Amino acid sequence: MTDHSTNEMTEKTMKTYTARLEREKDGRWTVELAEEPRVHTWAKTVDQALARVREAAALWFDANEDDIEVIPQPVLPKTTGRTVAQARQARQDARNADRRAVEKNKKAAAALTARGISMRDAAAILGISHQRVHQLLAQQETPPRRKAG
Repeated sequence: MTDHSTNEMTEKTMKTYTARLEREKDGRWTVELAEEPRVHTWAKTVDQALARVREAAALWFDANEDDIEVIPQPVLPKTTGRTVAQARQARQDARNADRRAVEKNKKAAAALTARGISMRDAAAILGISHQRVHQLLAQQETPPRRKAG
């Protein structure tokens, strides 16, 4: 295998890049890919900088821009960086807790209605709307469809 074909395989499999963002004294944001510092740009806002570096990465790696994902990694003082990381972790924890709550509510709604308790009464017991109980039970009863193969 030649270096060229190895390079192509690596480029095709690597679609997520870390975008190092740094705010300059004049207020603009410079951004470069951690994996390839030669891919860099700048913009007035973080969103613009990320869009531009994504476009630059697509050109650099000869890839479709839609196949490129950039994960922002701002250069921040330690305490600020720690605070940002904690906020992101808290949001992830909340999403995980919400998924667990949905699953627990599904099980509880199914258990209550299996005992002959109405959806309205089950909703009052669970502290959710009767429409939500109906949705949860519908999700529980409908197994995912398999594609015919």
